[in-house]
Amino acid sequence: MATAAAGVKSPPPDALWVYVPINLLEIQELGKFAVTEQNKKHPWKLTFNEVYEAWKMTLGADFGDLYLLLLKALKDGMVVSYQAIVWVQAEGYCGPEPKTLVSFKELVP
Repeated sequence: MATAAAGVKSPPPDALWVYVPINLLEIQELGKFAVTEQNKKHPWKLTFNEVYEAWKMTLGADFGDLYLLLLKALKDGMVVSYQAIVWVQAEGYCGPEPKTLVSFKELVP
């Protein structure tokens, strides 16, 4: 069952998501990675600001973990919120890249 820390939103429904502290360097680096990968796919020229909420779902020892990140980035001079899902593959997994941006979307206020 997903667990929520005080002051954070509820985890995504119907999944085994666990809250991850945002002050971990790994989480902020995953946010930067997500923005960089999104910039490669679309000419938005986003600038990473911060991850303000993070959740993790373990896929298993052979596959790795999914991270759901709520982050802020600058777009055309304005701070905009986004949701990114990043797959961090388990060490030794035979995938093409150790990290993959699974999805990236703007959050509507």
